[in-house]
Amino acid sequence: MTLTLIAVTKDTVAAYLDFRLSVVDASTASYLSGTDQVSMILASTSHHFLLEDDVVVATAAIKRKTDDDGMSVYVLIDPKKRDEKHLTNLIARLLKTENQPSVDCDTRYHLYPSSGLSFIEADMHAMGFSKNSENIKYVRDPAPPRAGEFPHAAKGEQLGYRPMVLDDDLIAKYPDIFSRISNVYDRAFARRPNAQKITAEEREKNYHQLDSGYVICMLDDELVASTHFLKLDQEVLATELECLRKHWGTGAADLICKHQVKEVTRRWNLPIIAYADTPNAASRRALERFGLYPVQEHFSWQRTFTAGSRVEF
Repeated sequence: MTLTLIAVTKDTVAAYLDFRLSVVDASTASYLSGTDQVSMILASTSHHFLLEDDVVVATAAIKRKTDDDGMSVYVLIDPKKRDEKHLTNLIARLLKTENQPSVDCDTRYHLYPSSGLSFIEADMHAMGFSKNSENIKYVRDPAPPRAGEFPHAAKGEQLGYRPMVLDDDLIAKYPDIFSRISNVYDRAFARRPNAQKITAEEREKNYHQLDSGYVICMLDDELVASTHFLKLDQEVLATELECLRKHWGTGAADLICKHQVKEVTRRWNLPIIAYADTPNAASRRALERFGLYPVQEHFSWQRTFTAGSRVEF
């Protein structure tokens, strides 16, 4: 049986998204439905249908990124058949299309299992991959801010930081607010190797989506931090806090997240979920400071080929 990759186009993006929604778990499906996936998919060349003898059996996202350390190849497959052995077999067969006599630079493969599934560990080790902890899911039980949480928020208030839920009045006062939010994100995560660019237009779309919102933090008229939240099924996803480095340690982070918890509690009183990269101890400590606790660890599988070596799976 032959595997074929077919790139997603504007004519097939709806079918691609429908396929993914039909196979992923409920939380992932809720996130996909609540964000502008079509624009993000069409803005890249990473997304494909995976066909087996002309029948779609999975979707495949394959992203290649080059930096000073070489090339990284990120691969995610969402199969129709929700079986771990089938998933592992598909990834093994797909990787054979990557075989080549040599690579010009160090090349790292990062494989991500479909939501709700795992790769067969023995098979992955046999292919030369090692298991790597990527991030940890945290949960905060429904409740307004509690005693002992957000301990540095008072310091932020004393220094003059002002957290606010973004609304139409604020947008009228600061018509460039979405460009400012994007700028803060770009500056805050400039050193992150795989930071995803989110345009001002995409952020404005997020603002207008049902069951979502932004909390921003100002110092005088300077935007120093922001965060976005999105109601999924029975939980609320708090996306990354974007705070300019020069405002670290001021209490601004505690203040804006405390305000976010108040707003989420007021609107829905649902659990809040957030994710922290496993190596980022500071982010994990902050989430725990805000009353969240770890519930699930997510893994990728990685293998590196040094420059000049043969790639063979």
